[in-house]
Amino acid sequence: MGRGNRPEGSTMPTIKLTDAAVKRLKRPATGRIEYWDSHTKGLGLRLSASGVQSWVVIIRSLRAGAWKQQRVTLGSYPALTLADARQKADDAKAAAKRGDDPAEAIKAERKQLVDDSRNTFAVVRAEFLEKYRGRQNRRPATSTLEEMTRILSSDDFAGWDDNPIAKIGRRDVLDALDRFMGRGAERQANKALAYSKLLFGWAVNRGIIEADPTTGIKKPGGERSRDRVLSLDELRIIWQATEGERTQLNAIVRLLMMTGARLREVAELRWSEVDTDAGVWTLPAARVKNHRDHIIPLSPPALAILEARKATQKAIATKAKPAPALAFTNTGTSPFSGFSRGKTLLDARIAKAGTELAPWRLHDLRRSVATHMAEHLRIAPHVIEAALNHVSGTKAGVAGVYNKALHLDERRDALNAWAALLMREFGEQSADTNVVALRAVANG
Repeated sequence: MGRGNRPEGSTMPTIKLTDAAVKRLKRPATGRIEYWDSHTKGLGLRLSASGVQSWVVIIRSLRAGAWKQQRVTLGSYPALTLADARQKADDAKAAAKRGDDPAEAIKAERKQLVDDSRNTFAVVRAEFLEKYRGRQNRRPATSTLEEMTRILSSDDFAGWDDNPIAKIGRRDVLDALDRFMGRGAERQANKALAYSKLLFGWAVNRGIIEADPTTGIKKPGGERSRDRVLSLDELRIIWQATEGERTQLNAIVRLLMMTGARLREVAELRWSEVDTDAGVWTLPAARVKNHRDHIIPLSPPALAILEARKATQKAIATKAKPAPALAFTNTGTSPFSGFSRGKTLLDARIAKAGTELAPWRLHDLRRSVATHMAEHLRIAPHVIEAALNHVSGTKAGVAGVYNKALHLDERRDALNAWAALLMREFGEQSADTNVVALRAVANG
């Protein structure tokens, strides 16, 4: 070995390095000493008086057209084990024989480790939720983004936050999904996988990680088809169960039933979106699933629900705590939450009344509105879709162009006819809604 690579003032003993032998090595009182491995030629462990222990390897590398001796630092002990140091030494020798610079490869590896330590799951998740764009390069709807945030930040991903995302593997993903499945949250497990795929795919595309650990993982849970349509009798049972108490959920359920709007659209309704004089509710594009402004004509019963809600808020408002901008809120500043508990209480009231109702979900109300509009009122499909802002085959191509110009009075007639039908079924018929219903059916 060349004298230029030998540390001044050190001895260079050669021994067979083993895990036990390495642990017994004594650091020098001053300076540093290197112990060379008789098993792997050129591999040594350098010990300094300060306590630093580093693996080095002496190789012959090609520089400026000549083969020269080079010392390469592989890493620190005990972070780098003896077995790993031997492997790195062999890799460095192989790289040198190819004419590559092993020192540069090790620098790149260290830089990657630094990058990985910075790119923890929590850091990448936050960046993903801030920058992710889906179909047609659009940001997800507010409700979808909130759900993505809630699921990807849940306790079921416990322990991931401080881990480098590059170190999260297939087994980690499967363990997280098992936690969802273990408590019977099958639909949540499927969503957790779907959102994880989006996150890891985004990270691969950004060059943050090399591989997606969710590749090839199938949905862990089964999902029942969302085809539940509540009959008019069932809608009447639910309506009657929401009478009496003016709870927020009761008002939300009734408004869902009258408008066919999506649950989050109603829960996040702001008073600035409602024009009571014109009888319309205008949803801004940012709050709509298809990212288009949507006008919902409000039937007299729907308006009555909102007016009652506003009166309740005004009755409890004070100078110190004025009425909120949100129609439905627990805190005054954030949209209503607590659907699960509220739905449980509503089902309990239905059961207490002695009526039987098969399992149902709040989302079933929207599907039920569309179905009964078609079956009982014979309203044209494109009018129903325009009223409910639902995009399907009838809004494709030329039909899509037509629907953009759909007259507002057709939507209004459809929703008024639907309200009239419900009021009649619920025993709350009024002359005004009856006239509107007949007119809407005739126009349909």
